[in-house]
Amino acid sequence: MFAALWIAFQIALVLTASRRTDGAFGFRTFGESSTVKAVLYREVDGPSGALVRVKAEEGEWSAHDPGGMLRRFAWHDRVVLPDLANLDRELEARNGSRAALDAYRRALDDLAAHVPDDAETRRFLLDVTVRRNGGEPYVVHLVSPPLNHAGGT
Repeated sequence: MFAALWIAFQIALVLTASRRTDGAFGFRTFGESSTVKAVLYREVDGPSGALVRVKAEEGEWSAHDPGGMLRRFAWHDRVVLPDLANLDRELEARNGSRAALDAYRRALDDLAAHVPDDAETRRFLLDVTVRRNGGEPYVVHLVSPPLNHAGGT
């Protein structure tokens, strides 16, 4: 009975591999050879009151805290995984582009939830340029939820 359940479980893992972003337990004759390049932007209030998109060079920026003091922030202070920490550089997507995009999405949401001292940024945007298997690049736009302190809350 145990052996039959174990074999059935293994078969289920293989058959559902395509549903997981990293394709774990799936068989691929040739692994995906993809690259990603992520660029971080912040949305801040512009002079006219409209939101303005500002690039965070290599994931670093300065912004005022709620008390008015200018502070330095960095993507890599919060996101420490080597595959995600380096922005503005083309990197190998080790587990495939789907897994990389999923990891960037989770990292972006985590960053937005953990920068309470940035009183200027309304939300973060990440433009990820993906090149799958040497093909034409395309850009995926990821957007964080609004920061909790936005609008004085």
